[in-house]
Amino acid sequence: KYASYGTHYVDLWVGTPPQRQTVIIDTGSSITAFPCSKCHDCGVDSASKERYHIDPEFDETKSGTFKQAHCRPKYASQHGPESKCSLGDCIYDNEEKNFCTMSAMYAEGSSWTAKESSDIVYPSGPHNTGLEGTEALKEHGVGAGMGDITDDRPFDWMDFRLSFGCQTKITGMFNNQLEDGIMGMDNRAGAFWLQLHQHYKRLGFKKEDGDVFDPTKFSLCYDRQPTSLDLAAGVGSGQLTLGGSDSLLHHTPMVYANNVSPSMGWYTVRVKAMFLRPNAGRLGDAKPHTKYYRVDATEEHLNGRPGDRSGIIVDSGTTDTYLSESLKSAFNDAFRKALDDPSAEYHNDPIELSKDDLKHMPTILIVLQGHDKSKLTGTQPDPSIAVGLVGHPNHHREMTRTSSNHKSQNDVNEHDVVVAIPPDHYMEESRTHPGVYVSRVYFNERFGAQNIFGSNFIMGHEVLFDNGMGRVGFAESHCNYDKYLSESDALLQNEERRTEATVESNQPPAELVGANDDL
Repeated sequence: KYASYGTHYVDLWVGTPPQRQTVIIDTGSSITAFPCSKCHDCGVDSASKERYHIDPEFDETKSGTFKQAHCRPKYASQHGPESKCSLGDCIYDNEEKNFCTMSAMYAEGSSWTAKESSDIVYPSGPHNTGLEGTEALKEHGVGAGMGDITDDRPFDWMDFRLSFGCQTKITGMFNNQLEDGIMGMDNRAGAFWLQLHQHYKRLGFKKEDGDVFDPTKFSLCYDRQPTSLDLAAGVGSGQLTLGGSDSLLHHTPMVYANNVSPSMGWYTVRVKAMFLRPNAGRLGDAKPHTKYYRVDATEEHLNGRPGDRSGIIVDSGTTDTYLSESLKSAFNDAFRKALDDPSAEYHNDPIELSKDDLKHMPTILIVLQGHDKSKLTGTQPDPSIAVGLVGHPNHHREMTRTSSNHKSQNDVNEHDVVVAIPPDHYMEESRTHPGVYVSRVYFNERFGAQNIFGSNFIMGHEVLFDNGMGRVGFAESHCNYDKYLSESDALLQNEERRTEATVESNQPPAELVGANDDL
């Protein structure tokens, strides 16, 4: 997975032979879409003709496995049975001219229009070269077999036919961004992970007790790269894990928050409290007797809307975090106390900071409603060992206390989840003016609008999106893929040495074998 200018993307290889399309990983939408050959001047500056996108448009005419979706409405039944679109809306002129149209419009004004299509795809693989397939695999796609465990244990999970939007028009940020398109990963029809899961079920997969791999899960681990790097070439900046999470990345045990409205298709967590802790740092960095300053607001205002099932969506496709404007005054009060500066004012204007200044900015601590079923089934760690739970004995206990000075009620309990946003995640340094920072947590959403935790909330964590259990997991993690590969290789080598040692210890002594032979 790679970093762009404020977003994270993954390679998606499409067609036979495969063509690369780079797509933003978006847990706030369901459709995968990217420009095709009829999207004229897409991803290009209209005046200079300079290309914004990493890759050329996907040329469907050069893929031997591409299919455009067609349809037939009820009123054309004289030509045959009704044929519905799986994701788009039917446009029918006649039997020769019909297609399924798709479109999306986003809050900041960007939009795209596409025709529903499908082709063989596989995610990731080598960044600059598509995998070559044998003649026998071309019918199914050249990525088939890329995940084989051994020669006699095929594993074709990573290669499948995906329905997607073949874009014919894009506007706004979709035209100017580095990435070619978008990969929808929410919990609605058409989501990439869901189509992958359905493909796996068609192969006969059935999850059994004890299986680590679960196709209803995926996780994201986002890293922040130095502003000095040129991101256009693709800079490794984290990890997308399909089928679960990977504890090798973790600094802290994974803890689980409730997805309060899974039927809506989003990953929505409910905020129960918000605190500011002085002097930066991650969850476990708090010194003894560290003061926590509570943002004195009701749960309604913390979540931006009324109702027990309301919450804030975790949206990996949005760079920043957007919270209710009704929170700003209470946040400002806590901000001044955390800085011990009555004149301090929280804002989103550029400000010059030294590295030492940044270390003295407060960490934002978000308390989320814990997942009760995880507690009942024993998959939620005990608070005594999990620093990500309110009940950890050496941290956070102050969060459960009430004060007569607070106007709002405090319902935090020991099984609620704590997520830390340190200042080096919410304060973003300018790429063109080093030492100049802007806070990317905004309090500008009207009350009743949908609030968003963007990628700066995910950063520094492996976040597990568990659709089967209706929960979202959080573990502070290093998210460094090169480090992960090094540690993974070391573990495999240690395991091989232990296996060899066990085999050798089970061999009878050589002289005893000789004595038996004499007998």
